[in-house]
Amino acid sequence: MNDTTAEPTYSYPHRPARISFNITRELHIACLLDDAERVTELLAMGANRDAVSHAGYSALDIAELLNRVRVVKRLLAHVNIRETGMLELMYAIRQGRSTVVRALLEMGLNDQLQDEVLFRGVFFMACYIGTTFVINALVKYGPGLSISPLEDTFFHVAMFLDNREVADTIRDIADIERRNMLRGVEAHMLSSSYLETTEDTDKFFSGFLNDPNSSDFDASPENDK
Repeated sequence: MNDTTAEPTYSYPHRPARISFNITRELHIACLLDDAERVTELLAMGANRDAVSHAGYSALDIAELLNRVRVVKRLLAHVNIRETGMLELMYAIRQGRSTVVRALLEMGLNDQLQDEVLFRGVFFMACYIGTTFVINALVKYGPGLSISPLEDTFFHVAMFLDNREVADTIRDIADIERRNMLRGVEAHMLSSSYLETTEDTDKFFSGFLNDPNSSDFDASPENDK
């Protein structure tokens, strides 16, 4: 028995020595395994994120399908968010890539979408050609602007192309916003003045019951005359 340390077991499939190194294949495997570090390494070696496999999928396609947000961010690391981030977002919306939409928003595109007019324009486009997943990604990971004020307009834009699933999603989102707003109003109605009044009342009764000069109350039947 020798003293050599056993070789660790990897999740990567066995590659016979006779087969030449296929960087595109390696990149796709890294995306499948959610190995963001390996993705970065392969991209630095010259891997093309848009190169497709025999099945017709690119690395970005694989990461999108498997919701690999970290991997998508590595694949989009070359994107200048300030200059071309909006263009990438439009393309992702058109392709129905909700994971890419989320990644771009988290990579800094949210800062640009703080402009309410710009965000509404993006949302209009998503209603027109996007999917329910894209709509939900914009709402959940976007700048947090309310949808309900323009609910009917967004709804009709979606229905113009008979995008019924998106239209129903807009109704659902707006309904949730209204219910959350109602809960906020109800909570506000329980104002500090009301709480102070309740606290004073508690103190009054507590003081009355603990006052040694107050009358004793005996509710026993024999004293009930």
